[in-house]
Amino acid sequence: MCYNTPIKVQKWGAQMDGNPEIRILLVDDEAEMRASIRELLSSYRRFCVAGEAESREAALALLDQREVDVIFSDIQMAGGSGFALAETVHRIRPDILVVFLTGYADLALDGYRYGPVDFLVKPVSRQRLERTLERIEEWRDRRAPPPEAVRVGIQTEGGYRIADPRRIAYLEKSQRRIKICWKGGSFDFTGRPMQELEEMLLDHDFFRCHQSYLVPLGDIQSIQKESFGRSYKLLLSGGTELPLSRKKYYELRDVLREKGYRIR
Repeated sequence: MCYNTPIKVQKWGAQMDGNPEIRILLVDDEAEMRASIRELLSSYRRFCVAGEAESREAALALLDQREVDVIFSDIQMAGGSGFALAETVHRIRPDILVVFLTGYADLALDGYRYGPVDFLVKPVSRQRLERTLERIEEWRDRRAPPPEAVRVGIQTEGGYRIADPRRIAYLEKSQRRIKICWKGGSFDFTGRPMQELEEMLLDHDFFRCHQSYLVPLGDIQSIQKESFGRSYKLLLSGGTELPLSRKKYYELRDVLREKGYRIR
């Protein structure tokens, strides 16, 4: 049974027969924020709040008592971080999806490693929440595994490499081949075109920063201007620097804003 009784107002995606309710656990040490999100969620018939917790420990205790499909968790809490909660949940309940809440958009860069469905920047707007709920429905309805469990198969010169996309540091076009640089220093070559790889990795938050490079958004540490602002470069986790074309600079800025980053 859900924690609250949703009212019969449907903004989009009317619930169809056979579609189960999606039960959400709200985790935030601010009661007002939980109340605000609970009120927003009450407008969507397929979603209900299955419980609330103000700390990591309280959330884990509730998971032993109630059925939960999705966790909306604040990143910074007095009772432990949302990242720590997500790490534990993915280990003990990999079927549960996670959405991070934060008042500081720059923290999202550190959160991609935990495989969230989405990030919501406080205060949460109804329009932005709807996009998150749509993403949750897509994952649930197609019975997809949680993001952290997804693997991709990339054809290499040695056969096929089955791997977690998060292990890819970046992809580099070198003449007629693509170099797949893995975190840790190893690499493979593939004859598949960059456009095909870009389309395959788009759902895993990769971005074509240059005609010769494809990078994971979550590993971007900074965007820097070079001589007289005529060109740009990206600094990735681990210290790698890659070019960012002038045209792609503006596209990247828009993509980051769409995902909740505050770009100034």
